[in-house]
Amino acid sequence: MKKWTTRVTTGLVAAGMVLTAQTAPAIADEQADTTTVTESEVDDSTAAVELTEEAAENGDVTAADCGDWRRALAGFGEWKVSKAGCGYISPDSKKNPQHRRYTWKIPAGSNGRVCVQAEGHYWSTKKKKSVKTWTTAGCGTGGTVVVRWSGPPKKGGGYLGLASTPRVRAKVQPGFGGAAYVWK
Repeated sequence: MKKWTTRVTTGLVAAGMVLTAQTAPAIADEQADTTTVTESEVDDSTAAVELTEEAAENGDVTAADCGDWRRALAGFGEWKVSKAGCGYISPDSKKNPQHRRYTWKIPAGSNGRVCVQAEGHYWSTKKKKSVKTWTTAGCGTGGTVVVRWSGPPKKGGGYLGLASTPRVRAKVQPGFGGAAYVWK
């Protein structure tokens, strides 16, 4: 019985990896830059540039820049960490600590179920440093969790901002084969 279980689990992991590898080119095409450059017929040394996306005003970087959906695979029997390719900076606050929202879901048509935890940060006055914590974001086909994401307290009240890379970790629920999910 042990050999059969190992073969099925190995086959499911391999199938998930193949599925992810097959969808990677399509994802790359969707994320391709949409700027078009054409040469001017009047002068060979100039080029006309046409932007198909509107640039952010005043150059501010917002939380939405780090809020795109990311594909990830959950671990079988152990937590598998997935991190964003960007940094998130919480703003300073005048009274309360800042928070960050994580959302995750299983792709449509999948029969998989996973358990997800999200990483948060808070200032430990006892340790005098920022401490990372994992908060349960739920099990099943999707969920949302809000975690604390703030730096040290300011003199006179409030909290300073904190910069870090958003991370989640997930593992497949026992009895299910699907390991793919998306998060932001």
